Amino acid sequence: LIFEKSLRGSMADKAIDELTENLAKVTVEAPSASKEQKEAAGSKKAPNGYDLSLKGVASAIKEGKIKNVIVMTGAGISVSAGIPDFRSPGTGLYDNLQKYNLPAPEAIFSIDFFKQHPEAFCTLAKELYPGHYKATPTHCFIRLLEDKKILLRNFTQNIDTLEFEAGISRDFVVQAHGGFDTAHCLGCKKSHSPESVKEVLFKDKVPRCDCGALIKPDIVFFGEGLPERFHTLSSKDFPQCDLLLILGTSLQVHPFANLINRPPKECVRVLFNREPAGVADEPQVDKTMIKRIEEAARQGDMQAHAILVQLRMASSRGLRFNLQDNKRDIFHKGDCDDGVREFAKLLGWEKDLDKIIEEVDTRFQKKNPPKQESDPSDSKSINKERS
Repeated sequence: LIFEKSLRGSMADKAIDELTENLAKVTVEAPSASKEQKEAAGSKKAPNGYDLSLKGVASAIKEGKIKNVIVMTGAGISVSAGIPDFRSPGTGLYDNLQKYNLPAPEAIFSIDFFKQHPEAFCTLAKELYPGHYKATPTHCFIRLLEDKKILLRNFTQNIDTLEFEAGISRDFVVQAHGGFDTAHCLGCKKSHSPESVKEVLFKDKVPRCDCGALIKPDIVFFGEGLPERFHTLSSKDFPQCDLLLILGTSLQVHPFANLINRPPKECVRVLFNREPAGVADEPQVDKTMIKRIEEAARQGDMQAHAILVQLRMASSRGLRFNLQDNKRDIFHKGDCDDGVREFAKLLGWEKDLDKIIEEVDTRFQKKNPPKQESDPSDSKSINKERS
């Protein structure tokens, strides 16, 4: 650590060595919780007094204690629609891009690679283009939160626009990584309709502007900044958040992943995911050592004060459902659709959720009627009539 050398004069060498070694072990991966920790977590209370459990959160919503819900979503909520996520071994998008001859899987979303080899992304875009997929029960649950007037915002990493297929109002959605519903020329910046871009893509061609430059759907690629709407509304919304639902994301892409650290300290955070994500790790620093650092800081040692700041930052970032000092985080392991279904049941909203799912299904079927297979015998008789 940068403080090690200057602290040699105020603290013992051995103590400094121990401190720096232990601080270096702080990572983003959390140790698995013991049976005792899990049992203790299940009996804890949230900062607002309700049980720190999915049932407790549901009760708080029904009692009107929670009114500003923010939902963060990732690719995991669209898997049941048939859209692969990015990182699942074997089935994830990054594991199935060999056909594009990429230097690395992530290159397909690199702005520099796109400018040199647009065909790869255009081929993938044709597969992912909106209209082919139906919103999932998880999307429908987010719509239900809006209908119940407790949804503050849905911040999504997804580019599939299934939020709108579920009927969620655009004002309630922040597409952190953009989407297919708008497009611009990379040269002259002219806006192009998504319909015109789709038409070209589905002819297996690369969309180009009249000026000759490439047209790209307004998806945020690596090397591009996030939309201004993301920064504006995240700054406005998160201080008001009294419940954060995190659904189907590995929380590995920043700055989106950092949003979990922005709600107030009393805000409960619930992760619905197949695996733990965004978890904190407890700095393994001896309590006696902490007291010695605190004493040195009180005596005016600026380096000791800086180390305390580092320790507090480490302990305040990430989800803490795996740690003994957890006071506000819940992890619901499993598929998102199953998780929100259970949550809706606890809320007494199952029928409401089913109604939205049925509405979405009906609308999708009208847009995408099943193709009728022609009867070969009918075809032959028609040909005979024409001959």
